[in-house]
Amino acid sequence: METAQQHRDAAAKLFQRANDSFERCDTDGFLSQWASQQTAREHLIQAEIIENGGVEEFVGLYEGDRRVKARFGSSTHYGHVSFYWLLHDDEADLIARRGKKFLPTGENSRVQKQLGLSERPEHAPAKAKLNSNGHACYGRSGDAWGQDATLIIGEAA
Repeated sequence: METAQQHRDAAAKLFQRANDSFERCDTDGFLSQWASQQTAREHLIQAEIIENGGVEEFVGLYEGDRRVKARFGSSTHYGHVSFYWLLHDDEADLIARRGKKFLPTGENSRVQKQLGLSERPEHAPAKAKLNSNGHACYGRSGDAWGQDATLIIGEAA
């Protein structure tokens, strides 16, 4: 699909499919109905991204106005989710100063402040996707390390 309208049309059909399924079988088709609704939402998000020039607002890691070559990540241990920044090997100076490749997230991070880093809003290429829970969301589609992002000047995260 190429246009925002095509994505909106596809979403409408999927919402109708979910509704028709509910009407036919009440709640017995709940999984199919849920899947149709999430896929429809994915199409609506993609339509918004297309209308926004193929980009969306994300948060990036910056040293002043320089985008640090880092990607956002998460891990789950014993049911607890933790978030982090992973520094690329090219960020040898930061890795040496930190002592490891991982940095904590959050605007109040003491570690980030000590290294002269901050999280700032940026525009980056985007694509609608389904997350690990099957919910429609915005996702980066370009460089995983944020090197194709554009800082949104004048705003702090």
